[in-house]
Amino acid sequence: MAVAAKGAPECPVFRPTIQEVNSMSFVEYVERLEKQKSFREAGICKIVAPDGWAPRRTGYSRLNFELPRPIRQHATGRQGLYRTLMVEGRRMSLDEFRDMAREDINAAPREAEPEELERQFWRNVTLKPPLYGADIPGSLFEPQCKGWTLRRLRSLLSETLEEQGIKMPGVNEPYLYIGSWRSMFAWHTEDMDLHSVNYLHYGASKQWYVVPPAHRQRFELLMRSLLQDLFRACPEFMRHKELLVSPQLLASHAIPVVKVVHHPREFVVVFPGAYHSGFNHGFNIAESVNFATKAWLPVGAEAGFCECQSVRGSQ
Repeated sequence: MAVAAKGAPECPVFRPTIQEVNSMSFVEYVERLEKQKSFREAGICKIVAPDGWAPRRTGYSRLNFELPRPIRQHATGRQGLYRTLMVEGRRMSLDEFRDMAREDINAAPREAEPEELERQFWRNVTLKPPLYGADIPGSLFEPQCKGWTLRRLRSLLSETLEEQGIKMPGVNEPYLYIGSWRSMFAWHTEDMDLHSVNYLHYGASKQWYVVPPAHRQRFELLMRSLLQDLFRACPEFMRHKELLVSPQLLASHAIPVVKVVHHPREFVVVFPGAYHSGFNHGFNIAESVNFATKAWLPVGAEAGFCECQSVRGSQ
């Protein structure tokens, strides 16, 4: 399901065949999609995996790993503008996290539609802090996975970094993200304004918001005007990945927002330099990594950098 905010372009949805998945790389397929005006204008697209392809032959029921530092996400603010604080928790197993996330007190309202979950999220964003297993190095794509895999995503980025012997988890090596109801990722662009791809392996859906690239500058100017102290302290404060802004607040300033509901077995690709944020509808497992095509080169050449802190909790 892809829902467009008023005045925003719709998120394009692409459905490759199993023959395409097996005959071309994922990045080659994205390069073909970049010729589509709908993708460039929205700044995001969904790619639905075809029947007959699977990243894991063994499924997800027997996964057994630990979350080293799950984070509690505290949000403060009002009227559609919030600042988050991430507090690291204790190590726990995936089973423990899943059981906790599925307890009635922590779970989303049963059988609620995405629109109702969105209303509940913004109504309760400053209440009980959700738990998020973010930035966990690793991949759930099996080494023998045929066709597309995020375990070894080949692109201009990976080739350049590997030539220099550089491995950067979350950039050219994937991260896992273990979500719970209302766990969130704040507004940001990727490091160096790269492309990103997020594959939802299992569980509940994920809500995405994207500001179309044509409105990036207006979005940044609005953030600077609303948060002047943060801007004076760090001109690249949006790279701190700590700010939530509701689509309603952005709409009141004539900034459109593309809304996307991301389901299991779907890839979400974010175009270089597109601001995005979102939250999870419940317990889920996603995997994300950055990449680059030639379309990134002019965007990357203009990308800014923040040197004042490290950040966690992006997608």
